[in-house]
Amino acid sequence: MGKLLMQLRKDNMQAMKDKDTVKKGVLSLVIAAIALAEKEGNVTLEEADELAFVQKELKQVKDSLAQTPSDRTDLIEQEKQKIAILESYLPKQMDEAQIKEAILKIMAENNLEPTKKAQGTIMKTMMAEYKGQVDGKLVNKVMGEILNG
Repeated sequence: MGKLLMQLRKDNMQAMKDKDTVKKGVLSLVIAAIALAEKEGNVTLEEADELAFVQKELKQVKDSLAQTPSDRTDLIEQEKQKIAILESYLPKQMDEAQIKEAILKIMAENNLEPTKKAQGTIMKTMMAEYKGQVDGKLVNKVMGEILNG
């Protein structure tokens, strides 16, 4: 059992004791996904793999928030709480300036021109090198600014 999974389980128990239904619900989903993956693969997942499940759940919550009608403030507030809970388990995310700097560094190291043709290579390298620290949508947005600008 990975370190993150043990932490999630401990925090889930605490959420039950505190009767924090939102936190308990979020953590239960992530724990179940990680436990299922471990059972199916018959392996103990590395921390990076465990973080991928947290990121996946975060992405789903953000998508859910984007689709929530603006007059449902109760649901919006609940989704924001879920986002805060999930983000607390992830490493610090890079901001646009840091992403731009990293993209330019990758382009320089690999002698890539700022063209659409190089976008796939840059994106693949970026997501591999900074796994867990970057959001794919934000990387794509920053890359678009560099290539068009």
